Amino acid sequence: MKKFLIFGLVIIFSGCITSKVKKDIILKTYISGLLYEGEKENIEALKEFEKVIKEGGDDPYIYLKIGDIYLKEKNFKKAIESFNKVIRIDPENSEGYFGLGLAYLFNKKYKLAIDNLEKGLKLSPEKDSFRLILCDIYLNLNNYKMAETHYKFLIDQYPKNFLLHYNLGKIYENQKKFNEAEKEYLESIKYSPSFWQAYLSLGMLYQKKGEIEKAKEYYEKSLKINNLNKVAYSLLSLIYYSEKNDEKVKELLLTAINNGLKEKEFYDILGSIYFDEKNYGMAETYFNESIKIKDSSDTRFKIGILYDKIGDFDKMEENMKKAIELDPNNSLALNYLGYSYLLKDKNINQAYEMIKKACKIEPNNGAYLDSLGWAYYKMGDYKNAKKYLEKAVKLEEDPEIYEHLGYLYYQLKDYERAIFYFIKAYEKTNKKEIKDVIEKVKNSMKNETSGKNKR
Repeated sequence: MKKFLIFGLVIIFSGCITSKVKKDIILKTYISGLLYEGEKENIEALKEFEKVIKEGGDDPYIYLKIGDIYLKEKNFKKAIESFNKVIRIDPENSEGYFGLGLAYLFNKKYKLAIDNLEKGLKLSPEKDSFRLILCDIYLNLNNYKMAETHYKFLIDQYPKNFLLHYNLGKIYENQKKFNEAEKEYLESIKYSPSFWQAYLSLGMLYQKKGEIEKAKEYYEKSLKINNLNKVAYSLLSLIYYSEKNDEKVKELLLTAINNGLKEKEFYDILGSIYFDEKNYGMAETYFNESIKIKDSSDTRFKIGILYDKIGDFDKMEENMKKAIELDPNNSLALNYLGYSYLLKDKNINQAYEMIKKACKIEPNNGAYLDSLGWAYYKMGDYKNAKKYLEKAVKLEEDPEIYEHLGYLYYQLKDYERAIFYFIKAYEKTNKKEIKDVIEKVKNSMKNETSGKNKR
């Protein structure tokens, strides 16, 4: 290769150097530059190439070499200067435009990069590597139309290249041209049956189209080729989870974990399934494994509810506090812990502040407004209790809100409204305590009426 380059340089210089001695000096200097050229010797190579220019070797090829070195050194300003000199000397030099395109790309001047790479391709359309770079730039700028144009050109040249078909499929998918994307993914598989990413992308495509059985089929195919494909495990398990096929989800995720994919998400899903099954021991195990991988507010909240379910208030409190510490805006944890304090008549002021913050984060959450109303009730502020409980009941038809309103109106001695809300709560729960309270309110109502009659 070097012999060819040196021979080419002799031809270039033969028309512009009159002195044979000078010509020999330039040639020797250029050869020295080539010998120095390398990752650790770019500066020395640069010095030799610049000597060539000083000796009268004002040639585009020399500036190309200099520009390349500046690119390697990440001196983009100097690289741009060198490649511009190439084009000044030879406006038809495609390599100069390609060099400029790369320099502008590295400098994040994407429009200028595109302009120069496109000019280079017009002069040398066979430069497929630069066409691929252009495709990437267009994709990053979400210019799918131009990326599609270039990929189609490449596929015409290399119709059996599976990666080109796959990338074109991605472009179509981004444009929501799902049928065209499906065709390209299938072409990719046709030319490379072991390319698991195409099976995965087809699964995701079918899922977007609502063709769930096909999605499952291709996720499974993807896993048969690559059993460490965590995305396929995740997406497939979520489909089965939505179908309430918990056994299949457990089978999939345990397989993934046994294969070495110890993902936090997998432990969280397994913990949630066992929690739903009331297998709190197993749920606790998987949530704790998730926390070992990465502590998170969401997992702390889940395990906090678990401890509440098994009656361990202290551990519930500990984990809810940790959830809030990890994410001070976790409104679920703020409301849950705050309301738990209210139920135990504990830390009422602290509970109020937590619930108030949760309501600020989600001002139209009926459950949070109910908690805030109940906090005001516990503090004896019946005016604000009424304000927030009435807001809550408009947002959610929940027996607990009805019950709270029943107690509020009972305290306000509005017995008719109290009975109305207690009856609504009882209709939804059949709780004996509520039935007993209804009788108590009725008696209070009778006593008040009889007292008025006596007067």
